Amino acid sequence: MVEIKKHIMPLTRLAVPVATSQVTDMLVSTVDVLMVGPLGAVPLAGVQIAVAASLIAMLFSIGFSAAITPLAGEAFGRRDMQGVARYARSGFLVSLVVTVLLCGILLLFSSRLDLLGSPPDVTAQAIPFFRWIVMSFVFRILFGAFKQTAEAMANTRVAMVINIGINVLNVFLCWVFVYGNLGMPQMGAEGAGFATFLARGLAVIAAWIVYARSEFFAEFRKALAGLEKGRVNMQAHKQILHDGAGIGMQILMEVMAFALGAIMLGWIGAIAVAAHGVAINVASVTFMVALGIGSAATIRVSNLRGEQRHADARNAANASLVMVIVYMLTMCIGYLTLRFWIPTLYVKDPAVIELAAQLLLFAGAFTLFDGLQVVGLGILRGYNDVKIPTVIAMVSYLGITIPASYVCAFVLGMGPAGIWTGYLAGLIAASAGYLFRYRHVVYSRQQIAGANP
Repeated sequence: MVEIKKHIMPLTRLAVPVATSQVTDMLVSTVDVLMVGPLGAVPLAGVQIAVAASLIAMLFSIGFSAAITPLAGEAFGRRDMQGVARYARSGFLVSLVVTVLLCGILLLFSSRLDLLGSPPDVTAQAIPFFRWIVMSFVFRILFGAFKQTAEAMANTRVAMVINIGINVLNVFLCWVFVYGNLGMPQMGAEGAGFATFLARGLAVIAAWIVYARSEFFAEFRKALAGLEKGRVNMQAHKQILHDGAGIGMQILMEVMAFALGAIMLGWIGAIAVAAHGVAINVASVTFMVALGIGSAATIRVSNLRGEQRHADARNAANASLVMVIVYMLTMCIGYLTLRFWIPTLYVKDPAVIELAAQLLLFAGAFTLFDGLQVVGLGILRGYNDVKIPTVIAMVSYLGITIPASYVCAFVLGMGPAGIWTGYLAGLIAASAGYLFRYRHVVYSRQQIAGANP
């Protein structure tokens, strides 16, 4: 236990800025929901449908930039700055190409959002918001490559500061364009998407200024400049493609399960979609903190492995699990006690508030498993273990969550509660699978490494 405790503070110093950055990143979408909420259930439902339909592609793209952190982090641990630069450059190029291709496909699809089955008035609100959000993905991925590179070098503060600033700016821009303030046209739900597009573009500019001028990146800039210009490092590209595709698929399958749940709720009606949107936004903000702990575990484990400190890597991984259990149990209590008050921060419609309060009961029930699965997956990424976790994600989310949600909601007649019952089943399966895989990986590699201290 003493060996685990000594990793709590290093993990906390990494996790707090990462968690703050993740929460503020998530709050960009939450702000859109909050600013559109007063316009009514239909515009709010339109935003939720657009987010659900577009988020899958963005998060798949994020997988390729996320692959930078464990690979560059291990190189940073062994003080190989050239290796850091190679993986950062490859991650930037690969993630950018993937994102541009996906955005093109989504924009072509934007005029057919009616295929998702939502009412026509909801679809009409969703389409213009959807297009602006999709175009903002390129900016989000470029900033993500910068963020993951900095985190690989154990600097989790710079992205946090930029994210906080951009989130504040997004609130202001939503106020301007959603409601038509300062002489601007009143754009409604579309204005929230336009505001996010502008805010994410400014985040890229801020990241470039920090990269070009900060002393922290001086050695990295020198190493990057030393790479052979115009020459493709196939080994780094292949590794980023392999790991990025795996991480992207892991994210894709989890988010697909949740997004398809939101789409199925659209078959029930606007109130169900709006209530689900409130509950899932609350759960997502909580989840981002757990994701920060998982990201800190990835950074810490990969850095320690680069230093050949395998026992410390294992203890750091165990410490991150302890941290997320304590945090998620606390959040569970909060959900249960404040479930009728929290929805009032989003909407005023009594029917939406009542249903959202019911769904927050389910959010409280699965929050522990949500935390365990994301930290378990973060640990495995620190060990560059991608293939088997992808299979676990496939079984848990495609094989369990989606069928269980449909059966519980429509066959058993549980309605919105049935969708969330399916969520719970998938998260339990995923958390168990990742933790069993972690135990296998850490002890098999410990034997190979001779249990190096």
